[in-house]
Amino acid sequence: MKKLVIILISVLASSSLQALDYFPSRGGYNIEVKSYQEQLFGDVFRQQYDFSCGSAAVASLLTYHYDIESQENTIFEFMFEHGDKEQIEKQGFSMLDMKNYLNSVGLDANGYNIPLEKFHDLRIPAITIVNFDGYMHFVVIKGINQKNVILGDPSRGTLLIPIDDFKQVYKGTVLLVKNRVEQGRGSFITADNYNIYNPSPVSEAVVRDSLSTFSITLPGSNDY
Repeated sequence: MKKLVIILISVLASSSLQALDYFPSRGGYNIEVKSYQEQLFGDVFRQQYDFSCGSAAVASLLTYHYDIESQENTIFEFMFEHGDKEQIEKQGFSMLDMKNYLNSVGLDANGYNIPLEKFHDLRIPAITIVNFDGYMHFVVIKGINQKNVILGDPSRGTLLIPIDDFKQVYKGTVLLVKNRVEQGRGSFITADNYNIYNPSPVSEAVVRDSLSTFSITLPGSNDY
């Protein structure tokens, strides 16, 4: 009896494999599943320390907007080594520290005072400092559309903030890269339908009630 069961299992397994080979791609989906946190930080470096939002913002700008792969710890070490250590230990990194690092990797970066509305025309990513709940914090302006500012926040991930709300925390000072304008514009988000989350392809799924019809209308073995 045991031998017969083993033979039957072997035959069924073989039949299943043949069926898979015969119909290699009948309407399947291979969907990559990402956690909530992975989607929030998909193109934003998460800061490793309470005071390292500056180095994480620089790493995000370089890696995801200018195709210069970077690591927060490398940037942190450089800026600390070449900056005012006493000042950094008290207040964290400054835009000058970030500018010096960007210059060191070949980017012509400088600080400007720019009204938020100007980003509709500039369409260039930038690092700016905001006041979140009394806490000064560096973020990346990743884009702007008709309703929202899209931020890369090293502590919270990608955020969509209504323009009027963002104006309350925006100070106007930004750090821009001047010598790769087209590349920067290529990664700047302006789409009004931008969404942090990628929706599942439910609109392309086969309706359950239609499966019986689909099955009986498949061509038979002699209908090809």
